[in-house]
Amino acid sequence: MRRSTLVNGALLALALATFGVVWATRDAPTSADLAERKDKLWPTFRREDVRRLVLTKGSRRLELERGEDELRITKPWSERADVATVQKLLSALELASPLRPAEEVDPGRAGLGAEALSIRVEGPKTPLQLWLGGPAPAPSGARYARVEAEGAARVYVVSQGVAAELDLPFDAFRETRLLEQGRSELAKVTIVSGAERLELEQREHGAFFLRDGDAWRLASRAAVEAILTALSRLASEQMVEPEQARAALGLARDSREVKLELFDKGAPPITLRFAASCPNAPEQALVLREQEGRGARAGCIPADVASAFSVKPEDARLAGPFSARVDEVEELRITRGAEKLDLARKDKAFVLRGAALADVPLDAGNERIASVLRARGTPSAAPFEAAGEVVIQLSGADAATHREERVSVSKPSPDGGVCLRRLADGVGLCVDAETARAFQPDASLLRSLTVLRFAPSDLVGLSVQAPGLTQRLVRRGDGSYELTEPKGFLHDGALVANLVQTLGSLSASRWVAASDESHPGWGEPRLRVAFELASAGPRELLVGAPTPGGYYAKLGGDPGVFVLPGSAFADLSAILVDRSLWPFGESELQRAELKAGRGRARTLSGPLLASVAALRAEQTVHLGPRRPSEGLEPPQLELLLTAQGGKTARLLIGSCDTLADASICYARLDGVDATFTLSRRLVAEFRDFAEDAH
Repeated sequence: MRRSTLVNGALLALALATFGVVWATRDAPTSADLAERKDKLWPTFRREDVRRLVLTKGSRRLELERGEDELRITKPWSERADVATVQKLLSALELASPLRPAEEVDPGRAGLGAEALSIRVEGPKTPLQLWLGGPAPAPSGARYARVEAEGAARVYVVSQGVAAELDLPFDAFRETRLLEQGRSELAKVTIVSGAERLELEQREHGAFFLRDGDAWRLASRAAVEAILTALSRLASEQMVEPEQARAALGLARDSREVKLELFDKGAPPITLRFAASCPNAPEQALVLREQEGRGARAGCIPADVASAFSVKPEDARLAGPFSARVDEVEELRITRGAEKLDLARKDKAFVLRGAALADVPLDAGNERIASVLRARGTPSAAPFEAAGEVVIQLSGADAATHREERVSVSKPSPDGGVCLRRLADGVGLCVDAETARAFQPDASLLRSLTVLRFAPSDLVGLSVQAPGLTQRLVRRGDGSYELTEPKGFLHDGALVANLVQTLGSLSASRWVAASDESHPGWGEPRLRVAFELASAGPRELLVGAPTPGGYYAKLGGDPGVFVLPGSAFADLSAILVDRSLWPFGESELQRAELKAGRGRARTLSGPLLASVAALRAEQTVHLGPRRPSEGLEPPQLELLLTAQGGKTARLLIGSCDTLADASICYARLDGVDATFTLSRRLVAEFRDFAEDAH
């Protein structure tokens, strides 16, 4: 035999032998592994090798076995385990280190008997076992532990932290979630409560439909989201045994049942049964989850989660033309004959498509879409001839949820209203003329919601005219203001600042018309604000009739009509006279006396006296003489004020009322031709003090 053949054969045999040794010792710990774990409870431990865990404590026993990719509970329940708790235990077993050996301690005295917590770890090799015993002398909270590995057993003292990580409640290993299925897996949701039955069906692109008699209608987005959110929150920190839950549900008078059918036809339906009170936690609700082929699970859940399933069928009907939210809409298309409006999101704003692209501010685009989505009207089954169409394109997390919704629009009726029909379910809805404007292909309604922008320093002066009242304000060179009309009054600094700030940063809630011609909000304006800017000259703001959310308004020289927010109208129409009801200097108060009716006056002191020196009206009701309805002839209370030098003044407090949703009492100060309001609470304090004098 040739020498080379012998050498090659020897090398091959050596290689095979080396491979055999490596294969046979592939799972054996390396010297580096052993060195790294020399201070751990177990010299070898790899969490990925764990195939079975058995925990016992007294008569209780918990078993977990590895399935395809995770450890599941097999006894005493057959269910998924809480991943976080399992990983916490495995980490504790892997990293736990002893404080010191305790070989000399008697096992019985160390609490390592039959009642001790036992953790058995089974893998491909010899099982590992740990027993956690009773308290050790030091340090505080330390406990004894017995460890057995590869036939050898040792006793140690472990710290309070290690003991806490090992001694976990068995219930903590139970997954708190009672429902693992998500929205995309639900084909049907049926809720039965007494004689009421609500049935929802999920169709393509994630749209939910509601059974309405023999028909299916689009469901209310809010109602569906409330139910789906409640399903996602079905988790319990306090489990209940299924038999105990069934007994409690059998006694409950207010139970309801939810049946979930899944798109996976091979998966049996899931039944959820709810009761208002949970055993051992009456303030929480009870839920029992049952599904053929799987063990039942029950637990206590927050009461508000269970109450979300009390939706009535009538509340689950979609009231408007579309089911989308503003933030979901990627594109709005309105078509009527040859007219077309095509609004699409672009980056952080919108673009108006057409012969040429035009940018649209984000707030204006969102408001235009919102005006379509919030439309409400009267249901109608009458046929109509479609004269236009509105289409919204919705974004989705994936192709399955990316969808569009379509609505047909009729010709306008004589009063300007239109009827709408949802193509998805054939439901009809007729809306008034004001709402109908949102369904017109009118690009002028996409204007920026910013109406005015100027700095206070740019204002030269302004006047506010309302029926029966004219106010004029001039800005002096030093930046202060002077109220030139009505004459004889000082201005209120806070009210003037609010007016100037509101006017200088005026924004519309929404645009409603390209022109005020034949617009129902016009006639004689209820408020005119004329102002002059150093940079732009004279301007005028006209405010018309009220509408939901505010008042119709327009800026002089611009035909467009917008809605002025109610809060802005309040700032612009406020009476600007000084609301201070203390007529003297800050430090001039000498005495304040209060009397009720014909009773004797009583001198104020303490906090009530301090409140008089800072007395300020809530609002100015009107200028001019007192009115009979204000109860000031005679007043219910008189506040007599005396200042240093003998100066006196009198504040009359009349009847109480509700004004602009506030509880107030009328008041007038001698020498000031105006009626003001005080808070009813303060007046009550004054009255109680005055009546104590009797």
